[in-house]
This record gives sequence, C-alpha cells and structure tokens, in this order.
Amino acid sequence: MLKRYHSDVYASIALQCLAVLMFVASLRMETLTILSIGVGSRFLPMLMAAGIFLLSTVLLLSGLKKQTEPVRETASAVDAPDVDNNQLQQKTSDEKTTVLATSLLLIGYVVALPVLGFILASTLYMAGQSMMMTSQHKKRFFMFVLPISFAVSLLLYYVFRVGFNLMLPIGLFG
Repeated sequence: MLKRYHSDVYASIALQCLAVLMFVASLRMETLTILSIGVGSRFLPMLMAAGIFLLSTVLLLSGLKKQTEPVRETASAVDAPDVDNNQLQQKTSDEKTTVLATSLLLIGYVVALPVLGFILASTLYMAGQSMMMTSQHKKRFFMFVLPISFAVSLLLYYVFRVGFNLMLPIGLFG
C-alpha cells in the first residue's frame, strides 16, 4: 500500500502530465473570438491547464516535503482498542456510501438536465449534494441551502447565456 506522501507525489506527476497534454491540445483548437478583446475558445482550457499544473506543483512540493520529514511512531493496530477499529470501519463505509450517492446524484443530474432545464436541475443537484455532504446535526440549514443553490444557478445561467452567449437547457419552463 502506498503511503500518503508517495500517493501525493504520484498523483501530482500524473496531473502535471495531464495539464501539459491539455495545454498542447488547447493550442490545436480552432479559435472563435467571442469578445472584442480577442479571448477565444482556447483561452479557458489553457487557463485551466495552467491552474492544474500550478496546483499539482504545489501538491508535488508538499509530498516531497513530507518525504523528508521524520516519521513519528504510531500505535499498532494490536494496541488500539476495538472501538477505534469499529469507528474506522464505519467511517470507511460512510465514505463509500457518500461516493456512491454522489455518483448517482451526478447521473440523475445529467438525466434531469434536458427535462428540467439548467436552473431547476442545477438547484436540485447543488442542494442535494450540500445536504448529503453535511453532517446529520447540521441538516437544519436546508432552508439556507435551497435559496443559495437557486441564486448560484441563476447567476451561472446568466453568465453563460449573456456573458458567453451559450445556450443552456431551458427544460420545463422554456
């Protein structure tokens, strides 16, 4: 099994390779100038590739720094009580459930997008994802999540429709 710092180093190198490939691929894109300042269709992929490369470099440096730090002794699994082991197993099970639920939620979002439209589907997705990622004792903040999700969906729709002149699915209300 890989230790945490090894996985950070390997993941950052893989992300840096992906960023370089993405940058090179964006150079081959046809440019369609949207704005009068000359920002074309390749601008955002190039910006994202640069961001991925920068963040993966930070991850690489962090992983290399962890490799040089001395490793502290920890208690072995034999010394740990059964309560800790049960909590660890339950946490792992909860993480698997969260990953599965997120995947299903994303599939539902993609299916619902043409039917419900961007604004409604995005609002429901953001609210559902927020509620799923929130601990049980904080679920009462649902009354704040729904209006915020709706406002963010409207803002995104406005930015893409007016700012970038892109059509998004209208759905039921179109």
